Amino acid sequence: MRVCSWSFLAIALFFSSCEAKKMEAIRVPEAGTFFNTLEEYHLFEVNSQGLRPSEALVGYDVINALFTDYAMKDRFVYLPEGQKAHLSEDGTFVFPEGSMLVKNFYYDEKQTKDAGILETRLLIRDQKEWKAISYVWNQEKTSAKISKVGAIIPHSLFGENGKEKKFDYVVPNKNQCKSCHNFDDKIDPLGFKYANLNKDILINGTKVNQISYLAERGLVELSGVAVDSLVTMKSYADESNPIDARAMAYLDVNCGHCHRPNGPGNTSGLFLQHNEIRSNHLGFCKGPVAAGKGSGGRKFDISPGSADSSILVYRISSLDPGVMMPEVGRSLVHEEGVQLVKDWINSLQFDCYE
Repeated sequence: MRVCSWSFLAIALFFSSCEAKKMEAIRVPEAGTFFNTLEEYHLFEVNSQGLRPSEALVGYDVINALFTDYAMKDRFVYLPEGQKAHLSEDGTFVFPEGSMLVKNFYYDEKQTKDAGILETRLLIRDQKEWKAISYVWNQEKTSAKISKVGAIIPHSLFGENGKEKKFDYVVPNKNQCKSCHNFDDKIDPLGFKYANLNKDILINGTKVNQISYLAERGLVELSGVAVDSLVTMKSYADESNPIDARAMAYLDVNCGHCHRPNGPGNTSGLFLQHNEIRSNHLGFCKGPVAAGKGSGGRKFDISPGSADSSILVYRISSLDPGVMMPEVGRSLVHEEGVQLVKDWINSLQFDCYE
């Protein structure tokens, strides 16, 4: 089954049109609870063509996406009628109670013979904080059930020379969701921030700024914030961008959710946000705090000019559960991402012992 996507998203558009039949209003469960099936939220309609999103769901795209075993993603935001998400001075958005962020994970026919949707993840804002949960789709792709304990789905991708690359696609459990979305010990959205949304999109063939579009739709409120002062991430996939900006954008979305001052990786002293400039917090010539075997015998988180001597590269290149970073969220090595980080480190021109 495929998802009938909004035309402006920078993802595959599977259908030429969506059915116009009116759907039931989106339902939000009581605070602290979840529905047992995805259908109970009325987010999507399952039909012969695939999934049709509710008119109340608005699709959005990000500049840089978290690597999840090469899965493709559809992203949607829902806000209660008449409510808005307010932009803060730090570039994040404050959402009202009853808001939802929805993400579908799937593979297409170019990637695998088992194309289709695998899971849908929800972030639901109640009165006090966000709650996270995943729903796993059945083999027929007709319904999805709650998965509090996570799931392991055997899968495969087309590899080199047409050979299949087999792996286990892992759906996170509730605790793992919080481990990545952790901000001061509370769940917090990651991708929906100004720095990662401020890009051009296509609406009916016309290029518009996505932030402006969301504001015009009445979904976000920008007043009171000097948006010109906010920094936008460069696309790590765009090779025309400077390699340092590309590498930092990649590390931000794949590592920065833990490695930030208010994240669970803060005790390491390694902070990997896209706008971090302090060399010690970037790991330059910095020894590990408590990496254990995760150091691989290497001395520094980043050894400028020597990617192969850097703990960071060693860990993002590994599949050993006691070594790999991120600790959850992938079963494969992101070869292109690792190469980008290696090229960046090798381009650094100074010596730790000078």
